[in-house]
Amino acid sequence: MAAERKAWTDQDRLLVLSLYCRLTFGQLHRRRPEVIQLAERIGRSANSVAMKLSNYASLDPEVLALGKKGLSGASQQDRMLWQRFMAEPEAVASECEEAWSIIANEMDIADDEVDYTARDSVGIQKRRVGQSLFRKAVMIRYDARCVITGLRHEDLLIASHIVPWQWRPEFRLDPANGLCLNALHDRAFDKGLLAIDGQGRIRISPGLAEAGLNGQLKNHLSDLNGQPLNLEASVFPSRDYLAWHYRECFRC
Repeated sequence: MAAERKAWTDQDRLLVLSLYCRLTFGQLHRRRPEVIQLAERIGRSANSVAMKLSNYASLDPEVLALGKKGLSGASQQDRMLWQRFMAEPEAVASECEEAWSIIANEMDIADDEVDYTARDSVGIQKRRVGQSLFRKAVMIRYDARCVITGLRHEDLLIASHIVPWQWRPEFRLDPANGLCLNALHDRAFDKGLLAIDGQGRIRISPGLAEAGLNGQLKNHLSDLNGQPLNLEASVFPSRDYLAWHYRECFRC
């Protein structure tokens, strides 16, 4: 019981938040391998970590938008961290990455106490931290809906980078460099077959639009050409990023 009464540190909260953003709602339980592993690293029970994950779920607009809810016992510190994540997603994502770096370094120092498989696993989790928090921030920004179709289904939505993080790593955590798209439109955007022009209108590659005139693509892609991206100014993606994608990726 003593282990359960110890205070949650800022680092603990960041680690659990980053894990929360990696898991789906149905995975927030004590039997999940990632939950067990993190619990072991921070000296808590898997049940304690699972409860903290569910506390974050109760604060998550994406979860609420999907008609679900978590546990209602979020502490003031949990709420403050979540509010800061909402207001400063890039900064909090960087702190989460740093928290995982600290764990990885501790495992390197304790080389005789942990096997390489476990240490490699933590390293992999750290690399996923940024992407998972980026996805969560993008989902919240766009109300867990595809910005083109309005589709709302967690298994079919993707947080698409406008400027690929491999090209400009400094933009990889910025939610304004993201679009919430369904799987089809994400693929089209990624391949340069769909873009947003300087007037905020959806553009479909001419070759794809022409092919769609006599096929199934018409309703899904071709008919979108020239339509405005209907988003509030406060959540509209960066026009600088969109201009880069239109210039560098779109197949005009």
